[in-house]
Amino acid sequence: MPRPSLLPLTLSALLSGAAALSIPNTASLSARGVRVNSNTVELTRVAPCDPRVTPDGSAAQPARTLELATPGSLLIPYQLTQAGDVPGPVRLSVTLSGAPAGARAQVQAPGGEALDSVPLAPGETRTVNVALLVPQGAQGELDVNLAAQCGASSDPLNVTRVRLSPQVNLLLTHTVTPARSEVGRTVPFTLRLPNPAARPITPELTVTLPAGLSVVPGSARSGDRPVPATSGADGRVTFTPGPLEPGATLTVTYDALITPQALPDPGTERTLQVPATARAQYAGQTLVAPEARASLIVAPGVFDRRGTVIGEVFLDANGNGRRDPDDSPLAGARVLLANGQQTLTDEQGRYALRDLTPGPWLLRLDAATAPFEPVPGLGARLVDVFALTRVDFALRLPGAQPAPAGTLAAPRDTTVRSGPVVVTRRVTAQPGGASLITLELSSARPVADVTVTDRAGPDEPPRSFRMTLLSGPVTFSYLTLTPAGPNDPDVLWREP
Repeated sequence: MPRPSLLPLTLSALLSGAAALSIPNTASLSARGVRVNSNTVELTRVAPCDPRVTPDGSAAQPARTLELATPGSLLIPYQLTQAGDVPGPVRLSVTLSGAPAGARAQVQAPGGEALDSVPLAPGETRTVNVALLVPQGAQGELDVNLAAQCGASSDPLNVTRVRLSPQVNLLLTHTVTPARSEVGRTVPFTLRLPNPAARPITPELTVTLPAGLSVVPGSARSGDRPVPATSGADGRVTFTPGPLEPGATLTVTYDALITPQALPDPGTERTLQVPATARAQYAGQTLVAPEARASLIVAPGVFDRRGTVIGEVFLDANGNGRRDPDDSPLAGARVLLANGQQTLTDEQGRYALRDLTPGPWLLRLDAATAPFEPVPGLGARLVDVFALTRVDFALRLPGAQPAPAGTLAAPRDTTVRSGPVVVTRRVTAQPGGASLITLELSSARPVADVTVTDRAGPDEPPRSFRMTLLSGPVTFSYLTLTPAGPNDPDVLWREP
């Protein structure tokens, strides 16, 4: 009996073609001339995992060109799609061509975590980033290629070109000399800007003048050349000096007039801050210099109406209210103003209170330092201060002889302020009648050529301490063999 045979069936040709193609398949059995067909089986062609990356691109034709200032970093976004019918992990790899030394790249999820593969379902799309880091300044071009593979399928070429240019930082300085002037004067300001780039730049310099300063028209110059200036809102003035060659330094000077608006209170000094900045275009970047400020101290000058109070504090032996030869000065008496300003009398009983706004001021003595009854009319009182005003305090010492001239009050701490400089004097009694005197100096801003002179008492020589620059707290100490009095130290200083 002949053996039955199955008809051969070739599926390779049938399975080629579109995804998810259904193919009917029927087997036949032949025996003794009889052919019997089997039931039909539907075969479905299934495409494997097929990754696609966009945008595409090659070294000859990159998908896009991006700019990167170095040193720096850049995130390059790509779209990853699963075009097959079978889910699977898509492996990702990134390569660099033409990269400078130290450059590296990594595939990352949008949240920043590193990726080497992404599981994708059929038809699913994900966004991934290539993080590129160039840790040193470089110039030129490099190609970034992101490749994807899933099983036997891959998308190997997806090139983005990155154009590299060195990072350029502008550094602007803005100064004014002299740093102190008066209302009605004209002062020169100077702007300096080096060009650190490899190519010329054309900078714009902008200053913002506060109320009380105005640019003198036509005063802006760079060397011998006039510099165009454009005035804008809020005191802004923009200078356009033209191109600046690589490695060169631009210097622009301009004059500003100090007007009375600089001092809302004509009786006090004021510090004006004048900010400036610079910007320029370079290699597709907008370079912006950090703000540079020039500080100008404005004094009233001829507009100064500040008042000064001087006077003496003495023990009036006969109560006549006048300083007679037999009257004794009261050293170390504290004279107070209603705003808290204060000073101590010297060994001659003299005092001075300066820089007062003209008008009524209440003056009084600290009872702890002057424990005596005042002569009627010559104690605490309201005084109309204008220019130089004299106010004496006459005190009576009932039932006692007038204190001998030069008598020192008990030692106590005292503080002297002179502009930004503050000096605190502390006296510590030592065994045997000696005194340790400590002078603590500080300043609200750096000042130069500071000299502090202190005298422990009328019979002691003055002690002087000098500093070229005072920019932080400084302490001086000295020892005297006699009891120290409550004298105020003298302070001299100047602007740097």
